[in-house]
Amino acid sequence: MHEKSKILVVDDVLITRRLMKAGLAHCFDVLDAESGEDALSMLEALQPAAIVLDVEMQPGIDGFETCRRIREDSRFAYIPIVFVSAREAVEDRLSGYEAGGEDYIVKPFSALELEAKLQKLIDAADERRRLNGLAHAASSAAMTAMISMSEMGALLEVIKQLGAAASLRELADAMLAGLGLYGLQGGVQLRTAAGVLTRSSDGEASPLEVSVLDHLVTMGRLAQFKNRMVINFPAVSLLVRDMPQDDEERCGRLRDHLSMLAEAVNVHVESLAVMAEARRRDDLIVQVALRMTQTLGDVDRAQRDNLVAGRVALEGIRQRIDEACVSMLLTNSQESLLNRALDEGIDALLNSQSDISDLQDMLSRMVVELRQVSGVVH
Repeated sequence: MHEKSKILVVDDVLITRRLMKAGLAHCFDVLDAESGEDALSMLEALQPAAIVLDVEMQPGIDGFETCRRIREDSRFAYIPIVFVSAREAVEDRLSGYEAGGEDYIVKPFSALELEAKLQKLIDAADERRRLNGLAHAASSAAMTAMISMSEMGALLEVIKQLGAAASLRELADAMLAGLGLYGLQGGVQLRTAAGVLTRSSDGEASPLEVSVLDHLVTMGRLAQFKNRMVINFPAVSLLVRDMPQDDEERCGRLRDHLSMLAEAVNVHVESLAVMAEARRRDDLIVQVALRMTQTLGDVDRAQRDNLVAGRVALEGIRQRIDEACVSMLLTNSQESLLNRALDEGIDALLNSQSDISDLQDMLSRMVVELRQVSGVVH
């Protein structure tokens, strides 16, 4: 069954109140008060859908003053008020309007007329409340969107700054600076194969903060206990000390934004680790290239020295043989035969050294190129 709307009838004349109750009872739940003061005291408990208010009441405050006091309280500002009075001057109607009334009926009046006016005013008041609620919700949603956009802008700025971090310490400090943009404090732990770095909003992490973060790594991806929250990724753990637990909507946004921040830092930690490994390998390659350059340079010089020494030795052999031929009293034909055999052997040996010289030249060019690549100034 549809519940009747509550109507408060305020009039200092008992018979008038009874007549109104009788005339309106079939469609409204009618309650009455004999003075403005009584009506004001009943409002909080009664919460009427509309008020029918007599203008002239004795003793105490009149209807206009009663209406003004009702309108001063924001809790009852939406309640429609209909004045009833025997006075019909324009000035009286204006006074009713200025006091905050919605309608003004002159006595005597029809109960059907009053019923129709009250129902129309109640429906209009309900619609106003509904629209105000929608407007408030839209305003709240717009404000939330603006705040969220501002917070997202802060997040994007921090993520942009992360790209400039060249070390784990710079990365950790950039992350904590981002946390500060949200008005929050906490600590961060970054983990790589080379070691673990723990920093806090106060600078160096205390031993207790380090032990707490070491423990929180096992808490799963995200955990919150009262105003503390931890976000874990493989290479990053972020601890927030002062989450606004009394503002669940903001807490939700912060969880989303800080999770994205932690994930971005996790990517940068892994990137820094890859870059560090690449630099280590580059250093090793340079060191190997330097050793190869030195070794091949030594080999090149030794082989060239050996070629020169070999040629000198051959010339020495030829000279000694010529001297021996004189002392052995060889005939001309014997000496020619011996010299021819010696020349053929030396030519064969020099030809083989010529082949080696080509390889030697290639080795020399390779040594020069290695020196250029490794930055060695000859």
